[in-house]
Amino acid sequence: MIPAAGAAPLRLALAALATVGPAGGCVADQERPATSLDPQGGAAAWEGHAREVFDDNIEAAAVGFSLDGPSPRSDPFLRERAQTADVVARVRVSTVTVDSIGEKSTYHLGIQVGYPPLATPRVPDRTFELHIRPTSRAFGIAKAIDARLRGLTFIAFIRRFAGEAGEPEIHWHLSPDTAEVAAAVKEAVVLGELSAP
Repeated sequence: MIPAAGAAPLRLALAALATVGPAGGCVADQERPATSLDPQGGAAAWEGHAREVFDDNIEAAAVGFSLDGPSPRSDPFLRERAQTADVVARVRVSTVTVDSIGEKSTYHLGIQVGYPPLATPRVPDRTFELHIRPTSRAFGIAKAIDARLRGLTFIAFIRRFAGEAGEPEIHWHLSPDTAEVAAAVKEAVVLGELSAP
């Protein structure tokens, strides 16, 4: 815990960092719809920019396909993901199932949220099912790894959006479970809190 006398310099330093920090910009709390968690209250639609931020993708470095992945601080969406996701935490894939219709397959990843989370969760759920359809960015990775995804850990960014029929649907992004990604996420969360009114 930071003593009260040391909090002001820390806040000033973090505020300065926010003005010169990585690309992606801060997304303050007031920019998030207060009803984004309530499907009856009008969650945001998964369209436009939201599809880039919560892109239903698994980073190649997260599954060992690339050892020289870019720095998390160079990810233009990491800060926004960390500040707008309903859940930001380490997760473990507990189940992998595949539904096949003809030549088309859909992967379903059952994930368990680890504790403590990297940001205060906005939903109480501790388990989620992530869908990887043939049109999902993560489909190639899911097809290549298949059942070997079970047991892997990631840093997950999960957010609920309004589905076509009004029911909530989950969209997500999975990053490598590394100290560097965790540090970048925690920094983004602090910067978001500092920029809030």
